[in-house]
Amino acid sequence: MPTPPQPKPRSLGALEDLLPTVNFASHAAAEAQMVWGPRVIPDYQLFYIQSGEAEVQIGSDIFVLGPGDGALYGPHCPHKLTMRSEGMFIGIHFMPAHASLTPVHPAFGIENFSEDELDEQARSSYTLAVAGSEELELPPVFSMPGLEPILMRIVKEYLNGQPGYTIVMRALMTELLAAIARNQLTKRPRSEEQRKIDPALLAINKEPEKNWSVAELAALCGYHVIYFSSLFRKCTGESPKQYLISERIRKAKYYLLSGDKMEVIAERLGYASVHYFSRNFKEETGLTPTEFKQQ
Repeated sequence: MPTPPQPKPRSLGALEDLLPTVNFASHAAAEAQMVWGPRVIPDYQLFYIQSGEAEVQIGSDIFVLGPGDGALYGPHCPHKLTMRSEGMFIGIHFMPAHASLTPVHPAFGIENFSEDELDEQARSSYTLAVAGSEELELPPVFSMPGLEPILMRIVKEYLNGQPGYTIVMRALMTELLAAIARNQLTKRPRSEEQRKIDPALLAINKEPEKNWSVAELAALCGYHVIYFSSLFRKCTGESPKQYLISERIRKAKYYLLSGDKMEVIAERLGYASVHYFSRNFKEETGLTPTEFKQQ
């Protein structure tokens, strides 16, 4: 059978701009040979195996999942799930960027697909913009045993439905997608130039509240300030100072969606006052922190 032509990857947007809405979340037991599909869903799904073994066919590609493995696919992506043995799984249906926080159950938008049609389809792929405009391709399947705690928190928020649960699910889903993206980034081959600035990137990520000087960051990498600044901009697209600000804003978005107070966020990220934090946030995003939370 000829290989189907590969479709153009679909972009989920920029990591920093994601506003995910969780539509459905479940944690369930499955018997051996339990099957879902072939089908097409109206949103995106993350299917994660806790125990047992499953087979997922995405388009014409077939993958086997074990404990700690997950699959990611979205609308217009025909797929079929089969449990090879009894086990436990977690399923999250979501939209990566959606204005409304109200969950919309995917069941009414699921369309059946035939086995023959599924075999003729090429697997859809998805990208996420990171580090400015760089497009990172997300894997159809991945191995991340450490995802279980955050997945279970999403499930519990969905099932309990306590006041504010939709905004908490958005924050958790943002963290989840960021974790998957970071996991994928660590697997890419890195150039020698990128490895040279790793100590500076690690320091900024670990302590974004610190007012790092360019000289301090350059010293961590063992280079002259001028050479380091040029290399840093070449690898990240930003100056060290702007990268520090961007990292603070990225973390501020997460804290805001998690419900933290602005006073706490400002202090945590090294701002002298809430006023300065709010002004810097608006300069970088075009929105005040309050407007960002409302949107």
